Amino acid sequence: MAELKITQKHLTIHLSWWEKIGARRSHLTVPLRAIRDIQVVDDALGSVEASGARGLTRIPGLFVAGTHTSERDEESNHENVFSVCRRKDPGLVIELDKVSIGRIVVSTQDARRYASELTPVH
Repeated sequence: MAELKITQKHLTIHLSWWEKIGARRSHLTVPLRAIRDIQVVDDALGSVEASGARGLTRIPGLFVAGTHTSERDEESNHENVFSVCRRKDPGLVIELDKVSIGRIVVSTQDARRYASELTPVH
């Protein structure tokens, strides 16, 4: 399961070796100032808008990892989404501004603790 490292300026999603293979990338780091919203979810996998998405490694109902472009209904524009989720694990949905990734969806058993540490900076 991915692990979040939080410093005074950055959030880094550390991936296990098998998550790196699935996501086709290494760790992801974003500045804390880019975080505009954080939501704790009971089922991180269910929060991934993966229908028709390319660039994801998926095992339906079990695992999803990678960066893909997703169409957001409320804004009807496209954004890049980075996801690493397993089964029905709890997790975080992190909305970002002014960086190449618009949303992060990640499974973690420590979602509530991380959310409390990741207060959006404005």
